[in-house]
Amino acid sequence: MPARRDLVDFRNSWPVDPKTGQHYPPPDYFKNSDKNNQSLEEDGGGLSRYETVDSIDKYFPRVELTEIETNEDHVLGSTNLLDKDGNIRLIPTPTPDPRDPMNLPDWRKWFAVGALCLFGSISLAAEIAIAGLTPVFLLEYSGVTNPAEILKHADLKNNPDPTALIPPGASGVSLSQISLLATIPLLSNGFATYLLVPLSTAVGRRPVLILTSTLAWTSGFWAGASTSLYSHIGARVFHGLGSGAVEALIPLIIQDLLFIHQRNKAMAAVFAAQGPMIITFGILGPWIAVHYTWRWLYFITSGFGIVAWILLLVYVPESRKARSKEELAGMKLWDYAPGKSRPDLDYVSYAKRSRWDDVGFLQYGIMWREAGNSMVATVKTIIFPAIIWTTLLQAVTGIIMGATGQVLSFALLGAGIPFELTGLANLSQILSTGLIFLIGGPLADKVNNWITRRRGGIREPENQLPNLVLPIVLIIVGAVIFGVADQYSLHYMVLLTGNFFLGSAPLMMAPIIQNFVIESYPQHAGPVLVNVSTLRVFIGFGFNTVATTWFSQLGPLQFMIDVSLVILLVSTGIPILFIWGKKLRLWTSGKVKKRNAVKASKPWDEYAQ
Repeated sequence: MPARRDLVDFRNSWPVDPKTGQHYPPPDYFKNSDKNNQSLEEDGGGLSRYETVDSIDKYFPRVELTEIETNEDHVLGSTNLLDKDGNIRLIPTPTPDPRDPMNLPDWRKWFAVGALCLFGSISLAAEIAIAGLTPVFLLEYSGVTNPAEILKHADLKNNPDPTALIPPGASGVSLSQISLLATIPLLSNGFATYLLVPLSTAVGRRPVLILTSTLAWTSGFWAGASTSLYSHIGARVFHGLGSGAVEALIPLIIQDLLFIHQRNKAMAAVFAAQGPMIITFGILGPWIAVHYTWRWLYFITSGFGIVAWILLLVYVPESRKARSKEELAGMKLWDYAPGKSRPDLDYVSYAKRSRWDDVGFLQYGIMWREAGNSMVATVKTIIFPAIIWTTLLQAVTGIIMGATGQVLSFALLGAGIPFELTGLANLSQILSTGLIFLIGGPLADKVNNWITRRRGGIREPENQLPNLVLPIVLIIVGAVIFGVADQYSLHYMVLLTGNFFLGSAPLMMAPIIQNFVIESYPQHAGPVLVNVSTLRVFIGFGFNTVATTWFSQLGPLQFMIDVSLVILLVSTGIPILFIWGKKLRLWTSGKVKKRNAVKASKPWDEYAQ
């Protein structure tokens, strides 16, 4: 049979020795065998096809391969933050979609963060300012027609009991009832968060944000116009519903807009921005209450709330976008141009971003199924160890912060400070504003990145935990100083030093904790924020309602010592989660399979020289 002409004899294609110009000889085993030979039965010329990888390995050095991705299981929450050159990678994985909120210009994102900062600061400032007016409400709702006159001449030296302000013959209301004005917004805030986060998953972040901000300023006008304690409390309920966005919705929007390495700074900015508002209204509150009426404080804060509401309408776009686990893990899913860290925007495969994408509502549809899944995930994540621990830590620090805010004005009266000047205690927030931003933002990032580099570029959520040590120490030190100063009527500057630590440290912790839980469970960011925010609120509500009563019964020093011991006990979770947190996430969070991709570290032609 004549030889087949449609077959090629590859024996002449063996590599050539550059010194002799001759083909390298085939290896000894280059012959028919069951292992390496696949006969071409149709071939009359006796040609055979051979696997020749082994022969190439014998006569050429094996090409060195650099592994880019392996097949090992990837624990959700753990990410390769640094590339092989030590540069920060963008996580979640950038997409080529022009409508992706993460593809907005940086200036646009930070304008949105600025609007969120203003809204959050006004909400918290109103909370703290109202808590500082507890003596006014105690007298007014006890039937005193002119509380200002009593407060101008109040003398509580050596008598830390707040009820001593009530003159003989007044009807009197319980301190726990008055405390509801400061604590009931916490409770409604908690219930609101359970509804707001799933609702934001269904209809989008923007409609829910605008709704809650509307409730915040309208309820302020209601409270200012209220004519009874119960109407006032009712207005505070709706104010809590409105300010619920600060606890969970704002962190979610920041997570939607910014990459993982930018979030500490943004969240720290949200909490640090509260300082100027706290200073302003904290100082003006008692003075306005004495010289005018406490109602003006509501009207003024609500006026600023309208300004914040307008800025939210203009600058905060819809940010909800479903992302895959692979994107959340930072896997490279699209090709990048050389020297770039993200893909070019694709205007062919995706729609161009329009003005309606920036200012519209419901433009990405309604997702009730995803909202239902979010509610299921909320129940599921309650038992996660990291969620339990962060909830307890925030609850106990919230209790001591809330109690301090309610009793500070009484303590200053006991130190001989006129009530109308007690708001000057908030001047310390000038310093704390800078510390909150630095410790919760840039410093936390530096510590996190330092640990990341020591771990070979792997960013673990647990890298955030060492940043909590300093705030916890400050809380304990501040509690002891405050308790001693109030118990023994020391100079008011000692009292204010303790108050400075107690007011600043929890706000330093807040952005660190929120970023920790989001990074730990990025696929359940909304549900874990709901749990951390609301469970803390529910625990804190019960304790804060009776905190002032306990403070009076136990005495300032014993109360602060007891709470400090609880904080110290809870803080032992830091080393536990730092060491075993990843294993716990592996158990609770699941894994993502990495994809294979390898590249040659040397070109083939280098070996032929």
